[in-house]
Amino acid sequence: MNQTKKMTQGAMMLAITGALILIDRMTAYWFTEFVVLIMPIVIIMYTAMHSFKDGIYLSVGLLIISFLLGNFNMTYLIYVPVGIVTGLGYGYGVKKGMDKSRLLMIAIITYVIGELLAQFILYPLFGFPVSKFLEEFRISFDQIGGMTGMSYSSVFEAIGLDFTKILVIMFVISTILMGAMEGVLIHLLSVFLLKRFKIADLGNTNIFDIRPNPTLAYISLLMASTIFLTRFIQNETFYYIAVILAICGALVLLYYGYIFVVLFGVIVLRRNIGALFILLCFLIPGLLFTLMIIGFLYGSGPLRRYLESKTQEIKQ
Repeated sequence: MNQTKKMTQGAMMLAITGALILIDRMTAYWFTEFVVLIMPIVIIMYTAMHSFKDGIYLSVGLLIISFLLGNFNMTYLIYVPVGIVTGLGYGYGVKKGMDKSRLLMIAIITYVIGELLAQFILYPLFGFPVSKFLEEFRISFDQIGGMTGMSYSSVFEAIGLDFTKILVIMFVISTILMGAMEGVLIHLLSVFLLKRFKIADLGNTNIFDIRPNPTLAYISLLMASTIFLTRFIQNETFYYIAVILAICGALVLLYYGYIFVVLFGVIVLRRNIGALFILLCFLIPGLLFTLMIIGFLYGSGPLRRYLESKTQEIKQ
């Protein structure tokens, strides 16, 4: 591709992004999250079409116009650099022919690091300390507890856990999950657009092809079980480590459990019951423990084999 066409494409991408930023500014920054999400995808596509060096040139241009046209909006200052790093790393991976799993990890890791830096370093510099977010967390839990007629602080204290410490841990984990979700979203949109514009075909991913890992299921069960050890731990550092391990293990089991519920509804009941089950879990928190047990049985193998047998029966 000649140099003129390359420069024209770069200028068009800068112009379109600049127009989106101006629209966002004129609407009192209603679309900031959308604009910030678009930037890494623009860099990925341009880098994949041309070269890593060209991607750097475009990134510098996007950085300048986002800060100037965005009137140094805090969200732009924090997330545009993260998007640039993600876009350049992902685009470089596409040019080098990396498989989708590595590209996904690039997107997830960069956004997780970006979210952690934002929440614990950058936001406090702009006058939004972590304590303010923790207080919002506490209010949310109190509101949910009021709807279901239960007190989460009392529940945690009943099993020997400090609710304030739990809030800190849950805030850290939710920040990590938010970064991971953003990375997954960038990955999915990039795979679709790269294929749609015939830049690169990374293939498709089918949820039925994602097999659970039995070893991870057993490890997650052990991690989740550390919650019962916290009442015997005196050292605060080990206390936090044990609770973090327990929550991470529980999240994996809940993820496996949700996948089973969705597949069970589709394969056996011929209904989409995933959203309904999650709603019931919010209304009846005790169901979360049931979902964890289901997740372990699915991840370790028995329920997976059950679904495979039902699938074979349908095919016959």
